[in-house]
Amino acid sequence: MKPPLFKRGIDPMKVEAGVLGIEKLFEVFPCTEAQKVQLVAFTLEDKARRWKMAEFETLRQGNKTIAEYEEQFTELAHFAPHMMDTNYMKARKFEGGLRNAILDRINVLKLHTYIDMLERAIMAEDNITAQN
Repeated sequence: MKPPLFKRGIDPMKVEAGVLGIEKLFEVFPCTEAQKVQLVAFTLEDKARRWKMAEFETLRQGNKTIAEYEEQFTELAHFAPHMMDTNYMKARKFEGGLRNAILDRINVLKLHTYIDMLERAIMAEDNITAQN
């Protein structure tokens, strides 16, 4: 059984439909979460893969909460593993997408791990919310 390959362009709806098709395969062939991510990433080719990677490269928190930003960050990070070679690189990428009000409060801490970065960003967001 061969999974579908997504070469049809950058239409997110087509990519999503293809992912749903792959999820049906997971019902028959149980996989770990890591294996599922690898399979989905493998099936994205050409423009579809570049589109997901570009979306991750330009990801910013904007008006999202830290929880919303982190969820999208984690989802898209699977499509750009070359940007996450180390925990430090992952932390830097996450930090680079934070909005300035939060970034100003945590960048002086020189945090080296993604978990530390995430925890401090949540604390900073809570402090900002409490002040308003």
